[in-house]
Amino acid sequence: MKPTLNTLSEAYIILDDLGLAGLLDGGKFELSIQSLLSALLKERKLHAFLSVITGKSEAEVGEYTPSQVLEAITAFFTDMSEDLALLPGFLAQVIPAPNPEPKA
Repeated sequence: MKPTLNTLSEAYIILDDLGLAGLLDGGKFELSIQSLLSALLKERKLHAFLSVITGKSEAEVGEYTPSQVLEAITAFFTDMSEDLALLPGFLAQVIPAPNPEPKA
């Protein structure tokens, strides 16, 4: 499952709602386990996140076992990190490095 721009956008919205946007943008975040668990399970944000990253309905991902949940989340972040790993090399080709100032 390769993340698309739509997938990343929807995943970011959900993670931001949970206070976890730092997982995608590298920013710092603090966790309140109680409020996080409430949002993930009581508000069904985990269902919504899994639905976005797998392309399946919330009802379908609601039938996942904990190991299937972990597998789907791990696959999403692994695939995304593999794609983003190419970014520095691409940016180095697109954006010229600054010229060092000549020494006097």
